[in-house]
Amino acid sequence: MRAGPVRSGAIPIGLTLALLGARLLAVPALSDPVSGSVSPSLHLVAPWIYLLLAPLFTLWDGASMLSMSRLQGLLIGLIVLYLLWRAVQIARRSRGSFSPIREVGLLLLSLVLLAAFLLAGALWHRPMLSLAGADPGEVVVDFHSHTNISHDVRNTWMRGYDAEANRRWHRRAGFDAVFITDHNTIEGLKSSERGAGAESQPKHPVLCPGIEVSAWRSHIVLLGDTLPVNQGRYNSSLPALLTLLHESDSVYGAPSVASLPEYRRNHWTRLDTLVAAGLDGFEIVNASPKANELTRAQRDSVIALARAANRFVVGVSDSHGWGATSMVWNLVRVLGAKREGDTCSALLRRLKDGFPAVRIVERRRLRPDAWWPMWLTPIGVVWETWRSMGWALTGAWLAWIWGWALWRRSRSRKPVRGAG
Repeated sequence: MRAGPVRSGAIPIGLTLALLGARLLAVPALSDPVSGSVSPSLHLVAPWIYLLLAPLFTLWDGASMLSMSRLQGLLIGLIVLYLLWRAVQIARRSRGSFSPIREVGLLLLSLVLLAAFLLAGALWHRPMLSLAGADPGEVVVDFHSHTNISHDVRNTWMRGYDAEANRRWHRRAGFDAVFITDHNTIEGLKSSERGAGAESQPKHPVLCPGIEVSAWRSHIVLLGDTLPVNQGRYNSSLPALLTLLHESDSVYGAPSVASLPEYRRNHWTRLDTLVAAGLDGFEIVNASPKANELTRAQRDSVIALARAANRFVVGVSDSHGWGATSMVWNLVRVLGAKREGDTCSALLRRLKDGFPAVRIVERRRLRPDAWWPMWLTPIGVVWETWRSMGWALTGAWLAWIWGWALWRRSRSRKPVRGAG
């Protein structure tokens, strides 16, 4: 007669043991893709509401940092786990108790809950983990982000994501500066939104100008206060693309950055040609799901090329307003820039130093080339999330697990009305 209570306690006990096992196999929450480790002073800060709702917020973060292939694996894995769960539940019932109507209802309810989870994570600009502990002489930068001037923001539910909304997003993530790089236009950042107004408010990121040019089979980010760019000149052929890279400094006065995923997909065998034409840097981390497919081996080969050619590498949010998860930050040492009021110019000057100019800090996540099979992506996301959490978030998870268990137990003890 004690089988029910034992079964009801198996889930919280199992989850607790798994959480503690993850802490025994803990990994750093932050890493540097170039050097491997980051300064001990760098850490993530969780707002109180993030701690309060830790299971929800950490799972949103884990899902938001997946590549497109892993997102597909997440959906496949959830279907597999759902079918296994229902098969076990049906097998435990007596023969003949199967109800198609009940199963359809449970399926629809599960789909609604999943859709609500995904939509809330994508639409809510919630409190988020922020980077802290950077050296006072370093500026925390995002080199690639968008506003609703870009067509792929303006024509979506993020149509209200203007320059100030972009600034607020980056402020919550701990950035000091962010480059607005809308597609083929410099209108996303008005002159009144640049410069001294933000400089006088240290807690608000400085908005720096830039543009993302749609060139031949590639996207090239130009950083700085450039002239308007006629992208039609550069999207007809490989020579046209090389012309853009050659002219980026001389004509537009802007360092050029090859954006993911285009250079990985279309120019992987000619990266040295792009460098010879004048390319100044590479994105090696991009938080957009479709751009987050770069494997560690591919990343390391780009780093080796950049080091040999003295080109800088960066990690970018490529933010289009969706979600509230920052996956990567850049640290650039520009002593005195904030005091002088020229953060954007100081950053651009520092990039001329090439490979040593930027340090990248990225979050632990389930990568596309991780050993977890695609259909086990849901479990892999939870496991990697648990391994990189600190004790505060682990304690919040345990509180929710055992709070749920106690609530379930109290419900099962309520007498049934009219029973004897």
